Amino acid sequence: MSPLEIVHRLGEAGVRRAWRRRAPGLDSGIGLGPVGWSPLLRARLADAARSPAVRRSAEATAAGCLAFLGRDWPRVDWRRGAGDAVWLHDPVTGQRWPGRETHAFAIDVRGTGCEPSGPQRGDAKYVWEPARLQCLHGLAAMAAADDADAARTALAIVRDFAAANPPHAGVHWTSGIEAALRLASLTLLCAGLGRERFDPDAVVLVRRLVAAHARQLAAFPSLYSSANNHRFAEGFGLFLAGRLLPDLGGEWERRGRAILEDLARTLILPDGGGAEQSVVYLAFVLEMGALAALLAEGDGCPLDAAFTQALAAGAGYLRDLLDADGHAPAIGDDDETRVIGQPPDREPRYAASVVAAVAGLTRRPDLLPPARDPHLRDAVFAVPDGSVPPAPGARSFPQAGTTVVHMTLGSLPADLVFDHGPLGHLALAAHGHADALSVWLSLAGEPVLIDAGTWLYHSGGARRLSLRESPSHNGLVVGGASHSTASAAFSWSSKARASRLAFSDGPDWSVTGRHDGYRRRFGVEHRRRVARHGEAIAVGDALVGSGLPLPVEILFLLPGHLTLDHGAGHVSVAGPNGVLCRLDAPEGFTVTIRRGAGEGAVRSPAFGTIEDAQRIVFAGLLGEHEALTLIRPASADPRPGQTALAQPLKRHAGGGA
Repeated sequence: MSPLEIVHRLGEAGVRRAWRRRAPGLDSGIGLGPVGWSPLLRARLADAARSPAVRRSAEATAAGCLAFLGRDWPRVDWRRGAGDAVWLHDPVTGQRWPGRETHAFAIDVRGTGCEPSGPQRGDAKYVWEPARLQCLHGLAAMAAADDADAARTALAIVRDFAAANPPHAGVHWTSGIEAALRLASLTLLCAGLGRERFDPDAVVLVRRLVAAHARQLAAFPSLYSSANNHRFAEGFGLFLAGRLLPDLGGEWERRGRAILEDLARTLILPDGGGAEQSVVYLAFVLEMGALAALLAEGDGCPLDAAFTQALAAGAGYLRDLLDADGHAPAIGDDDETRVIGQPPDREPRYAASVVAAVAGLTRRPDLLPPARDPHLRDAVFAVPDGSVPPAPGARSFPQAGTTVVHMTLGSLPADLVFDHGPLGHLALAAHGHADALSVWLSLAGEPVLIDAGTWLYHSGGARRLSLRESPSHNGLVVGGASHSTASAAFSWSSKARASRLAFSDGPDWSVTGRHDGYRRRFGVEHRRRVARHGEAIAVGDALVGSGLPLPVEILFLLPGHLTLDHGAGHVSVAGPNGVLCRLDAPEGFTVTIRRGAGEGAVRSPAFGTIEDAQRIVFAGLLGEHEALTLIRPASADPRPGQTALAQPLKRHAGGGA
C-alpha cells in the first residue's frame, strides 16, 4: 500500500469503530416526503410486462420460489414474512449468517462468521443474492402494467427485508456494492409502482432505507487499490439515492454523477476494453452506466457526452469478443453479478444482453450482438430487433491487450481471442487471471479452447488460487510455474507484465505478444505469435534470453464433453456433430491428455460449480527457436514438412506496436 492509502485505511477503521457504537436501525427523523420515480423507466417496465420470461420471473417470486446462482431457497409465504429463513440463509452450507443481533462491521465475510473467530459459513455471495432484491424486478414490471397484486407483494418483500435487516446490522450491510445494487432494485420498484401505489407508510420506509444506504456509501468509499468496479458501483448507488430522495439527496446525486463520469474513463479503456481484465466486470460496469445514463436522459440532465461514448466503446469491444452464438470467452473473474435481474435466469449470455442494452440506449443498431437471450433489459433500454454477425477479420485492441479474429477454419466459423494485456487493474489486479498470451477458440459456436473460470470467491481456498494461475489457462508454463503468483483470493505476490509486440491484419493476419513473468525465476521472456497460415492457425512460442532450452508445457483446456483422440504428435477434437479440428504438437514435443479432477483438469462453468475438463499438454524443451503448434481444420491432413511452413518467430526490440 502507498502511504496515502495506509492513512486512508487507518481513518476508515476509526470511522467504523465510531459507527459500531451506534444502535442499528432506520432514521426516525426522516418522514413523509417526495420519492423520485422515472416516468420513462415506468413506461419501459410496462412494456417488459408483456414478456413471458418477465412474467414467469414475477410469478415465481410471488409464489415464494426464490432461486439464485443455481440454488433454491426455502419457499416463503410473503403474507407471513420470510425473516431469517431467506435473508440470512446460506443454501450451500445450510447455516445462518449473522443478522440484526450483530453489527455489520463485526462480521467477516471472508468465509468466517464474526471476528475474531467463528464457524465456517461459506461464501457470502450466496447469502447476498436474495438481499439484492432483484426478485422485485419482474414484480415492478407487472406493477407498472397495473397489476395490483404484484405491487402489494413487492412492498411486502421490502417491508420484510427491512424488518429482518435493520441498518447497519447483519451481513447485508457489510458491502457498498450490495447497497448500490439494492438501490437499483428500489429504483425499479419506485418506477414500477409510481405515486399512486405508495401508501404513506411505504413512502416513509423507502425514504429511510434509501437514506441509510446512501449514508453508508458516502462514509466508506473504495479508494486507492480498491477503486475498481466497487467504486463505480458506489457512485452509481449515490446517483440513484439522490434521484430517489430529491429533497435530501442533491449532494449524493452530484457526487455519484462525478464518480461515474470520472471512473468511466478509467475502467473503460480508450479502445473499449475493461481495465480490470474481466469480461463480466466490464459488462457489469456498462450495465450500471447504461441505467444511470437512461435515468439522467429521462430527467433531461444527461451525463456528459464522454460517458456515453465510453459506454459505446465498451459495448463495441465486448461485441467483438462474442462468438457467432453470442457467447463471450470467460476471461477474468465472473461472479454473475447483475444490475437488472430476472431470477432464476443465470444468463450465460449476459455480456451479449448488456451489449444489446447499450445498443438500445445509444440508438446504435450496429452494436447489436450476434445472438442474445430475451431479458427485462430489452424493454428497459428499448433494444431494437435484429442481430449483427461477427465482422470477419482480425482486430487488435492495444490498450485492452486483446486481439480478436473472426474467420473460417476449413468449413467452420471460427472465433479466436488472444490475450497480450496486463494482469488486471491497479495494485491488487483483483479480478484478473494469469492468462497472458492465452488463446480462446470457438468453432461453429462450440467453445473448444476454454477458460478454467472462477469457482468461488472468499471460500474458494486453494482451488480459487489455482484457477487464477497460468497452468489453468491456454498458455505456456516453464518448469510447471505460473507466470504470476496468486497470494490470496484477490491479490498477487508476483505479476507478469505483458504487451503486444506486433500486429498485422488482412488475410494473413498475425499478432505477437510477450510477457516477463519468467524473467526473474528463469531469466527468460515468453513470446507468442498467433497467425493465420493457409487453412490453419499457427501458435508459435519461444523463450528469449535463455542460454539453454528449458522444460515447458504448452497447455490447452477443453470442455469435458468433447472427444479427444490422441495420435502420433497430434490430438483430434470432435463435438456432437463431428470432428472440429486437430492440434499438431511442435516437433519433438510429447503429447499427453489429462482428464478430470484427478489429473488437475477442471473448469468452473458458473459461479460455485466445478466440473471435469480435459487438458492437452505438449511438453518439451524450448529456447529461442520457435516451437510451432498448428490448429488445423477438421478436413486437413498433414503433409510432409507442413509444420515447418510458418515463418519462425522474429526477435523484436520490445515495446508495443
